[in-house]
Amino acid sequence: TAWFHQWENISAHIFPIILALFLGSFSDRRGRKLPLLMGLTGKLIYSVMIVVNAKMETWPVEYIIYTATLPSALTGADVAIFASCFAYIADISTVEKRTIRVTILDAIYLSAMPTGVALGSYLFYHAFNQSYADMFMVNASLLALAIVYTLIALKWQTNDRQRSLRELGLCGFWPDFFDKQHVIDSFNVMIKPRSGHRRGFLIILLVSMIYYTFQRDEGTYLYFYTLAKFDWDVDLYSTFKTFKSSAYVIAMLLGVPIMNKLFGWRDTTLIFIGTWAHSIARVFFYFAETPKLLYAGAIVCSLGPIVGPMLRAMTSKIVPTSERGKVFALLSVCDNAVPFISAVCYSQIYQATININYGGLVFLLTIVS
Repeated sequence: TAWFHQWENISAHIFPIILALFLGSFSDRRGRKLPLLMGLTGKLIYSVMIVVNAKMETWPVEYIIYTATLPSALTGADVAIFASCFAYIADISTVEKRTIRVTILDAIYLSAMPTGVALGSYLFYHAFNQSYADMFMVNASLLALAIVYTLIALKWQTNDRQRSLRELGLCGFWPDFFDKQHVIDSFNVMIKPRSGHRRGFLIILLVSMIYYTFQRDEGTYLYFYTLAKFDWDVDLYSTFKTFKSSAYVIAMLLGVPIMNKLFGWRDTTLIFIGTWAHSIARVFFYFAETPKLLYAGAIVCSLGPIVGPMLRAMTSKIVPTSERGKVFALLSVCDNAVPFISAVCYSQIYQATININYGGLVFLLTIVS
């Protein structure tokens, strides 16, 4: 239900936002690998507990929040994963290659969506007899593999300023991680004076990330919209979602190198193109009378996701290496704090206007943001 999605979104983001104030500065001091492992472990806990909830037929749906969402959130979850990954890529990339590499990382993340939706739809209907428990067991297995790969392949430290975790010992980790200086340093990154108006640029980029990520809560209501207006089922929506996500990946892998390297367009130009693509696509969605217009909107929308990597790449270029973890953590906070407002806004607007074009007014909210 809309009520459940609203409160699960809020529950999933409270603790990661608080932890981000420590994670970023800690990763600048000790490396990106441990925060990444923490986040992946949290996602593994979430998947395992979803399996448990699916097996417990007498448990109400609200138990998912208490047994899966909150324990996962205590590890930093998505905030830790994305802040660590993007900071790691920035650490090992030159300024010239950073935009492309950050885009590739984002594209790889997005490529998992069409693959997962297509494979998941097949497994759900044809292999697992519509078992949610089996689906999340597969997800848990993949997360376990991600943890093993991270342990084996990634470096604990990516620059000379980062110090080894071994010097902390078992008793020294917690005081070092929850050092109040981490919080002070995280806020100082945003407010301290910088040459060339860089402080103002940094604040603008953080605010831009807030506005950009506002639309991510739209996905649930796009699903409800297609079910009500076009009488779709899960299989038809999965096909559409696969097409939409595939278009994202193709546009990012081909569009960004062409526009950035071949045409020489600046990151700011790509952000402008991406935001307009998102807005125009919602016009297609709202006025669609046939599924064909939805697919046309998905094609237009394919350039939208380039905004995220451009914002991250620009941000990494205006701060020194010693502050990358903090600034990527702040970007992740902006990314994850938005659902406190956006989840409520989308939920309330959808419920209040469900009889007006099947709740399609949520697309107008996306255009405004």
